[in-house]
Order: sequence, then structure tokens, then C-alpha cells
Amino acid sequence: MPPMHTVNRQPLAGDWNQRRPDGYDVVIIGSGYGGAITAARLATAQWPGAKPTLCLLERGKEWLPGQFPDDILAGGQSIFEQNLNPLGLYKLQAGADIVAIMGSGLGGTSLINANVAIQPDDDVFDDPRWPQAIRDSRDAGQLQQFYDRVRFTLNAGQHPDGNALSKVKAMQKGAQGDPEARSFLLDIAVNFQPDGPNRWQVEQRKCINCGDCVTGCNVGAKNTLDTNYLAIASFGGAALFTQVEVLHLEKDPAGGYTIHYLRRSGAPDAEERGTMHARRAVVLSAGSIGSTEILLRSRALGLSLPDTVGARFSGNGDFFGLAYNSDQRTDVLGWGAYPTSGRALRLQPGSGQLLHPGPTIVSAVRYNENQPLPARVTIEDLSFPLMYVDAARAAFAVISGRDTDPDDFIDNLKEFGRRTLDFAAINPALERGALNHTLLYLVMGIDNASGTITLDPLTQRASIHWPGAGQQALIQLQNSLIARHATGLGSTIIENPLWGFSPWRTLATAHPLGGCPMGETHAQGAVNHLGQAFDQTGGLHDGLYVTDASIVPAAIGVNPFLTISALSERVAESIVTVLGGVPSVIASIP
Repeated sequence: MPPMHTVNRQPLAGDWNQRRPDGYDVVIIGSGYGGAITAARLATAQWPGAKPTLCLLERGKEWLPGQFPDDILAGGQSIFEQNLNPLGLYKLQAGADIVAIMGSGLGGTSLINANVAIQPDDDVFDDPRWPQAIRDSRDAGQLQQFYDRVRFTLNAGQHPDGNALSKVKAMQKGAQGDPEARSFLLDIAVNFQPDGPNRWQVEQRKCINCGDCVTGCNVGAKNTLDTNYLAIASFGGAALFTQVEVLHLEKDPAGGYTIHYLRRSGAPDAEERGTMHARRAVVLSAGSIGSTEILLRSRALGLSLPDTVGARFSGNGDFFGLAYNSDQRTDVLGWGAYPTSGRALRLQPGSGQLLHPGPTIVSAVRYNENQPLPARVTIEDLSFPLMYVDAARAAFAVISGRDTDPDDFIDNLKEFGRRTLDFAAINPALERGALNHTLLYLVMGIDNASGTITLDPLTQRASIHWPGAGQQALIQLQNSLIARHATGLGSTIIENPLWGFSPWRTLATAHPLGGCPMGETHAQGAVNHLGQAFDQTGGLHDGLYVTDASIVPAAIGVNPFLTISALSERVAESIVTVLGGVPSVIASIP
């Protein structure tokens, strides 16, 4: 491979040996959207008195551009495994009913998500599982202000040349003429500005359209949390520590909370168990499964928490499908941070069509927007990152599906020829192969959010249970809409193999939600509308908060990080006020 096109970036993580021996006023657990936002807002608030001391603990390690794996072997070595590889990047929570895909590292799942910043429909919040205060905030326009604040901080916007991308043209073609379909470009948290420091003084490169967002951006163009909120937190004086897994919490009789942790130095068998004191507040932001696991373990060891901890788990209606080997070239094969490689073609002369994958997701098609919420479905395009191109090309060349135009002899010959190119791995003609005429779909809708997270008695780790998750009516609707779109491209429909071949109809989600859901009371949720944790009698714990995907009490039908972030901005503002500060939002770092 040619040299990588990456950026030189300074690390944010601090030296664990320089931590305060007496603890901190506020300890934030987790560095995903909830934790990073809370840390940024507490660190830069105005404090009339003494500024609270603040630290953030992240279970994973810090990943910088140029360090992310981009081949299948390195990817396999980067899979998180609790005992063998606890500092791995890609965390899979596997169960019979659903598999959840998450990131582990400084910046959480922002390191490997597809950057889509989209608001759900307003009536999502009319679901009675949401507290009334959230609806009131929406109706007063306050919630919208938090959404806008997040968009600004993440610098989210549309791809400037999105409509010229081959896969976007294919998305538009598949929806063409369908009265129930609307295609559009998405706002994505990707840098399309010239190389240099962003408004938060973090060095970034301009996106080179390489398609590797979901395996980790080696270019340094993705607006991951270490390029914005975490940089703001560090600027404001927050201490950021990595490789610290929180095991459980307990109330300190003298006030505050004792945090029990396991710290890994990275050396084999080098683990340190210890405690840290949080004098005024603990904010759990370890993700849907991580925060729930910590609270379940804490409850088992005596912390008073309601039975609703572990409830309302959702996969956000996530489903996957494939329009394989279509008549339309899609150019979805990623080439990573190698812009001078043979695969990194730029422009088809005279056509105005970009022959590269672009970011992982650029556009969407919304179906049934004028119908009741359960009927609405969002389908988004996905590119194949470099790491998976060869494996996917070989696998799908031999997987059978349903051809939407089987009676066209000439078309069948063309399809066979494209499959042959992929199966035989004939270079340099792979750009004309079947996989490069394919659309991989991410589909979202409103699932029933009736999964539960429990603590495995043997491992003391989280376990997801959701019988019948893959047999909901939503899945059949999503499959029918995938087929409708794929038929417009003359492609072969391949169902999600995990779901199609599993006897449990196992789902996969990149958007796990719930586990510590918001509710009006402790009988309805684990936390209130401001993320404050209930105890088992219905009272509120002083200084114990949760703000991340776990507090979302129902599926929202679109990529959720923007909503998680808006809710986190709201919770963070409340925490600042409770601690005696004045909320403040900076526009840039000088």
C-alpha cells in the first residue's frame, strides 16, 4: 500500500499517576456522547465560587488517526474481549436475540459510528414512555436549542458533493417514482473544510471520501468526540484518564460515592484494582449496556436502585439488507487512508460522477412519512470499509438471494460476469465487479423496546434478553421496503444473513438504547427526565446521574446520537445548576 494520508494529532489522555489522591468533586464514567458532553459543559461553566475538580474515566484506550486497523487480520486483533483483549476497539455484545455493535476507546462509539446527525420526528416524544418534561421542553423550543448546540459543536452538515456520489444516485434511483419515498442528503459529522485546526484547536484533514468511517478514520477527517467535546473538556481543565474500567459504585457514609475500578496498563496481566472518591457527583455515561451493567452490579452489592434498571432495551429498530449486483454501479468499495492507491479514483471524466465511496453514510430514503409512526422507516446507504472489501466480495459472490429481474437473459449474463470478477478476484477489474454494483442498507424503525438487560450470575457481566425481537411486524415491513428499493435497481435481494439463518431470527444493532430508561417515577424508569437516578423507594439519589443511550426509553427510528447528545446537553446544564454553577457555552477555543 502507498503511505497513509493521516494527520498528526496530540493525545488528550492524562497520566494516571498524576491523578488527585483525594479524588474529585465530580467523576464522569465513560467518554461517549453523554460523558464527553457533560465533561465539556462542567469544565467550561462559570463557577462563582471554587471550580469543582473534574475527571473522566474511560475503559478503553486512546486511538489516534493512523492507529485504526484497516485489514481483516488487524481488525480481528482489535475486537474487544473482556479477558483476552479488554482494550480492543470493536465491542460486540452477542446474544441469541440480538447482537449489539459498539466502540471502546476515548470517544466511545463515535470512533466507529457512521456520523449521521439526524433528528427524529417530533411525535416520537409523544410516546408516553417519555416523561412529560421532555415533551414540555420540545414544545417550548428548548429541546431544539440543544439539538442546534450539538450540531454546531460537532460541525455536522451535508456532504458538499453528495449528490454526485454513485451510491447516492443509486439511492435516488431506487426510490424514484415511489409516492411513499423521499430521498435526501444527511447531515454528517465529517470535516469537509481544508486541512488545519478546527474551532476547538484540534488538527484535522479534509475528508478524502475513503469509506472507512465505521472502522476508524485514519485520515483524521471524522468529527469524533476527541476533536470537539473532549477537547473542550481538556481545555477547561478536566482530567481525562483511559484504560480504567469502573466495576461498581457505593455510597460513602461521609458523603459522595466510592468508585471501584480496575485499571489496565496495557502490559500482560498488569491490572490494578482500587477506589476513587467522588465528593459531589458521579455521572454514568458508559453506554446503554455499560451503564446498566455498572448499576446492576452496584445494586447487587447494596446500592438502592429500582427494578427498572435493565428495562426497555431497544435496538432502535435496526436492520440490514443488501441490494446485490444491481444494474447501477454504486462505487461503495472503501480504500482507507490511501488516496494514491489504484482504487482511489476521483472523477469519471465528463460525467460529474464521483467514483469513490464517500463517507460510510451520506444519504437516506424515508418511507411512509405521512403514516402513523410505526409505519415509518428510514433506509440509509452504507459503504464497505477497506477492512471488509475482500471478505465481502468473496462471501456475497457465493451467497444466493432473490433476483428482482430473473427473466432478462442479457442482464443475467452481465450479473454472472460481475460475480465472476469478484469470485475470481480478477484485478484490476474489481471496480466492475458485483460488490461495486451493490447497496448495503442500514434500516431503522420503531421497535417495541421490550428487551431487558440482566446480570449473569457467573460472570457478573451484562446479558441481553429479548425473546421474539426478530419476529416483530416491523422486520417484515423493513424487508418489504428493502425489496421495493432493490427492485428499482434490478438487483438481487440478500437478507441480513445473521437474521436469515438464525433459528432465533437474531437481530444486529449499531444503536443499542435503554437499560436505564427515563420515567416519571421509579416504577416507570431508572432515572428521571434530568438523568438523576431513582432509589428503590422512589426517591432520588443525590449526585448520581446517568446520561447516555441508556436513558432513551424507546426507539426513535433514526440514528440516535444527535438525540442522545441533545438530552445530554440538557442533563449537563441541570447538573451545572445543581452544583451552583452558571451554564456557559463557548463558541471556539482561542
